[in-house]
Amino acid sequence: MSTSFKMLDFPKQKTALNTILISGLAAGVLDAFAGVIVYFIWFGFNPLQVLQYIATGIYGAAAMTGGFPMVLAGLVLHFLIAYVVATIYFFAYPQISILRKYKVAAGLVFGLGVWLVMNLLVLPNSNVPPAPFDAGLATVGILWHMLLVGLPISLITAGYYSNK
Repeated sequence: MSTSFKMLDFPKQKTALNTILISGLAAGVLDAFAGVIVYFIWFGFNPLQVLQYIATGIYGAAAMTGGFPMVLAGLVLHFLIAYVVATIYFFAYPQISILRKYKVAAGLVFGLGVWLVMNLLVLPNSNVPPAPFDAGLATVGILWHMLLVGLPISLITAGYYSNK
């Protein structure tokens, strides 16, 4: 890791599972906070509505009036996605040398990739009600996925492999 990012050093993880759990948790929590803030600003959603909105991916528009079960479903789906993404990066890291050589850039690009996959593949093929494209929301979403999803996963994963 470059000297300028020394302050971002994460504690060394002892096991692969622990690393995936910590990186998925970090990305999931940071992504959730960003989502709550952004969806409040753009749509006036409260945190529970943001989680219900995530649940629309499976349950459709009815999730928005489904109460606590839909909030819980959204929370589970949100963290499931965060852990899947963290697991993919963890297993790709030792196989792809550019991830090891350019940890920060790789994390940022990975976050962009997560946003692209979610917005171009997953959401259009889910039950989330279609919405018009909003360039401002897309820009903010891309930046938050780069900085708050891809980068923490990359740095936490790099910390694990630096011990190997």
